[in-house]
Amino acid sequence: MMASGHQAMGLTWGVAAITFSHLLPIEINGKNETILFIIIVMIGALLPDMDSKSSKLGRYAYPIAISVMILVGILYIWQPKQFWTLIDEELTFVLATMVPVFFVLSSHRTWTHSIVFLGLVVMYLSLVGSWMMIPDYLQYGLMIGIGSHIFGDFLTRRGVPLLYPFSKRNFRFLFSFRTGSAAERFVVIGLIVINIWLLIEVGITIVN
Repeated sequence: MMASGHQAMGLTWGVAAITFSHLLPIEINGKNETILFIIIVMIGALLPDMDSKSSKLGRYAYPIAISVMILVGILYIWQPKQFWTLIDEELTFVLATMVPVFFVLSSHRTWTHSIVFLGLVVMYLSLVGSWMMIPDYLQYGLMIGIGSHIFGDFLTRRGVPLLYPFSKRNFRFLFSFRTGSAAERFVVIGLIVINIWLLIEVGITIVN
């Protein structure tokens, strides 16, 4: 899917999660948390494509990743004691910086589009979530966004390697379309219509 398609899909999943939050382990209170939740979902909807330099997030992620690597290298060369002290005392901090670096340097549409990746993100969030004091609803939002991205690419002809790295086979939906095709645009239009309806329902729920 194109970025616009992923954003539409992510918005649909995010608003649906709010609409049916009473059926999910998600507690979102007030307009501010609702807006922040949707923003995180939209970021998650683009996150798996950060492994592509041409993606919307990837074009910013690569310079950041390179900068982090350079800073870590400088710290290791000039202050090795502080470097190892940092690892011993703040292992979570090291993971929080090095994992994204590995993430953006991976091959496009491989492990970031797999079930294994979803599991790794869950583990990663459980590790750094409490240290960074990330609210549970935002962690769920990120997972929902990532799930929507993988599902969106599952609908395309190329499919997604759901079992990567155990299997490189790409899985796709029975009825699929080419990325950027008229069929995808039709799907996006349909998602926009669904989003409008769901947003109306969410608006009524928040007001009431």
